[in-house]
Amino acid sequence: MFEFRDKRVAEGILSRLRENDKPLMFMHVCGTHQDTLVRYGLQNLLLSCNIEIRQGPGCPVCITTAREIEEAVTLVRNGKTVATYGDMTLVPGMRESLQSIKASGGDVYPVYSVEDAIDLARKKKDKEVVFMAVGFETTAPSTAAALMSKPPENFSVLCCHRVIPPALEALLDLGEIRIDGFIEPGHVSTIIGVKPYRGIGDKYHLPQVIAGFEPLDILTAVLMLFLQIKEGRAVVENEYTRAVKEEGNLKALSLMKEVFREEDVEWRGFPVIPKSGLVLRDEFVECDARKRFEDELADVQEVESKPSGCRCDEVLRGVITSKECPLFGKACTPDHPVGPCMVSKEGSCYIEFRYGGA
Repeated sequence: MFEFRDKRVAEGILSRLRENDKPLMFMHVCGTHQDTLVRYGLQNLLLSCNIEIRQGPGCPVCITTAREIEEAVTLVRNGKTVATYGDMTLVPGMRESLQSIKASGGDVYPVYSVEDAIDLARKKKDKEVVFMAVGFETTAPSTAAALMSKPPENFSVLCCHRVIPPALEALLDLGEIRIDGFIEPGHVSTIIGVKPYRGIGDKYHLPQVIAGFEPLDILTAVLMLFLQIKEGRAVVENEYTRAVKEEGNLKALSLMKEVFREEDVEWRGFPVIPKSGLVLRDEFVECDARKRFEDELADVQEVESKPSGCRCDEVLRGVITSKECPLFGKACTPDHPVGPCMVSKEGSCYIEFRYGGA
């Protein structure tokens, strides 16, 4: 797991953490953090220190709602070409996934980026090409930059971008589990910086640490949270100083502000979270698939649904672990996923199945 030097540092951190004499529950909101925790066996090491870490809604594919998938499916049914990230095509909507409609002849293209979708629109000049844009602040600037670059007239965006800080407040307001501290996401924080988390710390008196993705990053972040609690502090600390600056990425933030505005939206497993979604500003209405194809999308169902027995909604809120879902590793596997947490490479169930075992 560790190089020799890092192993000694890790052993020193764990020795400090073993001083902990009460159960602590930390939460992170990042699929890459979850991957590191499970892949390198950090979960069990930390449990031996009376510290549990759960993943919250840190997988953008997982929190995209069934209604949004249904919007994309409806566009395909009406002759549009839909391009989106590969994992997104596999997530079930209300009746079917983009992958299943592709198998029956629908025009669905998995892509790696919004630029790939724009290239597709240039090649398919006789088709309307819609990019289903998912992701947090990490991917939203790329969508914004693409729209600022005057894409082809046959290109539009079904915007499903969301922002992380309001979801943290929603988790705390729901109060379903005790959260003693947050490990904040490294990728998102490279864009938004440190400042957006400070209001959360002040309002809820909750320790927070922004962390990188190596095993030693996470162990260090946990130690920083533990020391805050031990010393009665509740501040935002930045472990990931090699990549995250106080002010974030000002150019990316400016692009986002120019192209998007915040709106109240639902997340899978959550009620409506105020100002947590990004929608296109009026200046970009010609690229807004929801406006361009408003009539075709008018009949998309409003009611959210989930597969029978699937508890992804509770996994996304940190209420249960993946293994506590009765479908995990039985009816639900990566080869035959029932819910989105087993589909996405950033999903808690997929990661647990791959590295933790059924």
